[in-house]
Amino acid sequence: MAEPLRQANAKPKTVSVLGSTGSVGCNTLDLVRRNAGAFVIEALTAGRNVELLAAQVREFRPKLAVIGDESRYRDLKDALAGTETEVAAGTAAVAEAAARPADWVMSAIVGAAG
Repeated sequence: MAEPLRQANAKPKTVSVLGSTGSVGCNTLDLVRRNAGAFVIEALTAGRNVELLAAQVREFRPKLAVIGDESRYRDLKDALAGTETEVAAGTAAVAEAAARPADWVMSAIVGAAG
């Protein structure tokens, strides 16, 4: 078994995952999951998959969740009702997520948007 990425008494690294519902994003979150305490999620973004993004938000509790497809904003907002996560939508919101202070930004967005 691999050793955890966090050293004793080290401050957790902040991470934003752009495209968290795709394969690279899911694998990134799996790494975070397997190294509990080593990372804190700042922001998660997805293109259209509200259901998976909402599940990820409930597990990792980021400060910001963004759905790229603005028509899915209400769905995400409703799915995350009662959480403390800020919800946003659209390309400008994805750019805001990317610009937030974080130690590590994983850009796993498909195509030219990434």
